[in-house]
Amino acid sequence: MEFNAFLSGLQDWAKNWPKERTDDMSKMAKVAIHQGWYMNEALLFTLYRDLGDYDNFDAFMEDSILSSWDEFWDAIFNVEPTRAEILKEAKRCFELDCYAASIHVFFSQADGIFHDRFGKSLYKKEGNQAKAEISSYITDFIARDSLEALIEHYKDASILRRMFNEVYTAMFSVTAADPMKNIDPSNLESELLMPNRHGVLHGLHRSYGSKMNALKVFALLLFVIYSIHGEKMLELDA
Repeated sequence: MEFNAFLSGLQDWAKNWPKERTDDMSKMAKVAIHQGWYMNEALLFTLYRDLGDYDNFDAFMEDSILSSWDEFWDAIFNVEPTRAEILKEAKRCFELDCYAASIHVFFSQADGIFHDRFGKSLYKKEGNQAKAEISSYITDFIARDSLEALIEHYKDASILRRMFNEVYTAMFSVTAADPMKNIDPSNLESELLMPNRHGVLHGLHRSYGSKMNALKVFALLLFVIYSIHGEKMLELDA
């Protein structure tokens, strides 16, 4: 499915989006992080709309990401051309079932992309610096042109603005999430819901190389890219 058609369907579905669903979506995004998943604006409506069709949240997220896998990557290469060769290797690794290798690149590139925009690490001080930077950026982010185009499809524009503001701010505020933790060798990898960046990149952990974990770290990469390049990410037919 082309992504513009996907968005059009969501717009039709959400024309009468009520305030209480905005509150629900913000809560669901926070819950998703604590299950090891970072959401982005392309997945948020799908989460509320389609989750009831699944008995398992992980299965829902896997299907949601993989059903638009190539479209996501086309958009990523478009907005990050200087990182395209590295990211293409990560994509190939995932598709060849080399999940641990893909996770390494997803983690490092999420940090690099964030650093390009803010001059600070995504993970440093357990994400607190990232939280501070994104908080000052969020007011500009929710006024971008593509969001304005989406807003005009909604009954109450203020609701959509508040949803994106609250959801993205809330997700960046979860600095205790697994990727952000500063761990030591005594911390058990088995207790994590998704890979820990420090444990992976410094070789402290050994059991993270699964398809589900790779998708979770890819979702983190997508989250960072959407928070910075969202208007371009939605221009998938460009």
